Amino acid sequence: MPVSEPLTEWDLRVKERWFCPWCYAWTELGHQPQEVSRPQYQPVDLRWERAQSPELPRDVSHAYDEAHAYEGIGMTLCGIGSDSLAPSPYGMWTPEGQDVCKSCKEAAAAIDQRWPLEMRGAGKRIHPRPPADSGWPPF
Repeated sequence: MPVSEPLTEWDLRVKERWFCPWCYAWTELGHQPQEVSRPQYQPVDLRWERAQSPELPRDVSHAYDEAHAYEGIGMTLCGIGSDSLAPSPYGMWTPEGQDVCKSCKEAAAAIDQRWPLEMRGAGKRIHPRPPADSGWPPF
């Protein structure tokens, strides 16, 4: 009887993922019991995927809002939503360039500023806490 290859870590599905709507830090429960992953801070030019959709103008570069995608609809950081909106497989979105959506750029900068400087170094996996009066759970 042939033996199949064991599943690699990349083949196993994530059970749950939560996004903080304030700082966009995310936490996920993995395929093993009690496994929690909290990726470290990524600079604004490495954090966002470029949004793609037939409904978006081709001459403007929008950032894909992954947090809202897990709520069931694809969106850009500036708030354009569509069922056909998806992250581009062809590269990251960067806030530099002439074709960048100004509102996406402003949203990305505001989210980036919410990460404390002391949590931005290599290996830092502790997420910033939401505002004290927000009622959001800490991730």
